[in-house]
Amino acid sequence: MITKKVLSDKYVEQLYDLFERKNWNTQEMGKYSVFDRFCERMAELETDVQRDLILGLTENFLWVNSSMYEQYLLVTFQKLFQDKSWNPEKGKNICICPLLPEEDFGKIKSSTFMLYLCQSILLRTYEEFQDGQVRICETPEVLKEEKYRKNIDSVILIDDFIGSGETALGCMAYLDFLRQEGKKMYILAMVAQKEGINNIQKEGIPVFADVVREKGISDQFEKEEAQQKLDEMKKISKLLKVPSEMYLGFLQAESLVAMNKTPNNTFPVYWHEKKGHSRAPFPRKENVKMIRKENKEQERYERRN
Repeated sequence: MITKKVLSDKYVEQLYDLFERKNWNTQEMGKYSVFDRFCERMAELETDVQRDLILGLTENFLWVNSSMYEQYLLVTFQKLFQDKSWNPEKGKNICICPLLPEEDFGKIKSSTFMLYLCQSILLRTYEEFQDGQVRICETPEVLKEEKYRKNIDSVILIDDFIGSGETALGCMAYLDFLRQEGKKMYILAMVAQKEGINNIQKEGIPVFADVVREKGISDQFEKEEAQQKLDEMKKISKLLKVPSEMYLGFLQAESLVAMNKTPNNTFPVYWHEKKGHSRAPFPRKENVKMIRKENKEQERYERRN
């Protein structure tokens, strides 16, 4: 178990200044503020080299909280509607669907939350939404039903964040029958990693995002300096008991992003928590759980996978 440490005044002041510059609150209603959690996490690091690394990376950290979602979403839709590839057929339906792979059907995911925002008053004022052609689909499964898909022109697959692109590729594989029928497909995300966009667009599907992010270390520094920082980040992840395959985020994505729930593509120092260690500033642990109706078939699928 790690002995609890106190962060030096120098780093508390630097972290406070960083929060001020980024307009992040240093106080919240709850008992454990993001600022306090960040101080705990910084204190737990082994060296000032590690603390300086995290402070420097956090200058480029993007935190999109729920109050910002609608504005990001509106900009993303604007990018789609202004693109030359967007040309829906008159009288045909535009279907908006969560970006979900088959194994996540029936789960509450960030992409399903986005569906509610797609019904916002501001979006309803857009010219493209005026002709009663928009259909919101709760799950990609709906699109397999002939009565719904026969009049589809375009399918917009939506999520709040795209990391490696793996989720999108899984969803596209499930919906390949639509592509074979000549339906147009687009993917929208408020924030996306450049690497994930490239992986998806190799399959010929256009991707639109309000914000496109590069890798937090590999894409920001010269090769030798980047390797030194990556090695230091791996030491930090090892200290925090992060599984080795996640040292740099899921699929080595090196993300510096937090949404309603922090993506596991983000460096684990920002979100990983394990008993005996400090609280993370942007946790994604399951201390808030969703319960749902039992589905025996789904449970068997999840056990197999």
